[in-house]
Amino acid sequence: MDGPAHTFRVALARVPWPLPSRPRNRDDLQLANTLRSFHVLRAAPGRIVVRRGGLTIVFRRVEPHRAAVLFRRGELDEAPVALGDIRAARADGTVRSAVRVRRLRAVDALVPTRRLAASVRRTMDETADRVDYAVLVPEDPTAASPSVSARAFRAARRGIPALPHKWVRIAVADDPTLRYGAGLLVASWRDLGLRVRIGDKNADARFVRVATLPKGAIPIARAVDARLVSPRVRGWREDARGVVDYSRVKVR
Repeated sequence: MDGPAHTFRVALARVPWPLPSRPRNRDDLQLANTLRSFHVLRAAPGRIVVRRGGLTIVFRRVEPHRAAVLFRRGELDEAPVALGDIRAARADGTVRSAVRVRRLRAVDALVPTRRLAASVRRTMDETADRVDYAVLVPEDPTAASPSVSARAFRAARRGIPALPHKWVRIAVADDPTLRYGAGLLVASWRDLGLRVRIGDKNADARFVRVATLPKGAIPIARAVDARLVSPRVRGWREDARGVVDYSRVKVR
């Protein structure tokens, strides 16, 4: 896979400019960390070009499915694996060797606010479909957080009609993966008869990705990050936060 010499081309789902004062997701964190050690040459929303020594990095905002196409054409050196495509990418002979999957030091979790009744929180914890979430989001069944026994699940389901008859609103962090995952959880809870929906206003709980679980949080699954990385790249490593130290990267 060929490309311009000494230039590393990276696709991200988000490339904000100026950067937010506090990173809101993995891409914000990656950019903030990179700009601490690289000099900004050009920057605008959707595209940031930085340099350190003889290496130039071009960050572009590209939708993940589109990024996979550009990666296959040799127009990108790093691209996110689209949500739900990890197993397919690993089975694809064209890009299989380029797939890098990292289990992160983070958990996708539901964090209740004081508005959520304790009985509803307990029922949501005991009926959360963690296995389906793990299969469809990180695409790793072993990433699922522990669930209650089948007997406890059935007891919780039987108790749903006695719960307070009010909607539970779940606010979701600004992340496409979390929005997709929250939609799966909400659908499964509603199938059981729980009155749950996604809504930021007067939220009863927040669905977030956290490194440390707050007290009372409902863990769903360990998070992973998956990237396609060109074979012409050396020294590429992703840490447990999902951040790459590009100062160690070399491009052939």
